[in-house]
Amino acid sequence: MAGWSPEIANEFIRLGKAEGVFFTQMQLQKLVYIAHGWNLAINEEPLTHDAPQAWDYGPVYRELWQALRPYGRAPVTREITNGEYAPGCFAEDLGAASHAELASREREVIDRVYRDYGKFHAYQLSALTHMNGTPWTSIYKGGEGKFDEIPSQMIRDHFVELTRTRRAKAHA
Repeated sequence: MAGWSPEIANEFIRLGKAEGVFFTQMQLQKLVYIAHGWNLAINEEPLTHDAPQAWDYGPVYRELWQALRPYGRAPVTREITNGEYAPGCFAEDLGAASHAELASREREVIDRVYRDYGKFHAYQLSALTHMNGTPWTSIYKGGEGKFDEIPSQMIRDHFVELTRTRRAKAHA
């Protein structure tokens, strides 16, 4: 089923708001990317219709960046509306919060990512995406690949490897 990155970000905004937690744009970018990666590895399908790109501070969804740009580094205090990003601009109710049509298995991934990664600061999340061998480092290449799309297959392979590594550590 999947959704656009702003719709997936709204899932994290809603989860956080229910607990009095507000995320920055950078946190939302990384949470959406991580959820997309885990969904590729677990459910073998993309979570987002749009693809992340290799920007200076890690993987970034251009549509999500555009929608959250007015916040700068401040916490995002409300859900993204249909009219705040390009794919949503054709919706009947431009002022309504954007919602993705998600399968229960996709919601489970989002909930798990929220529980496991939602407590991390933006720079901690960014550091996870900057580690050697990550899809971002492979595409960004010290700036040569800036703004290049990060392929879903590369993201999937990385998160599948993370699964193997976690299982090996658990059995050691």
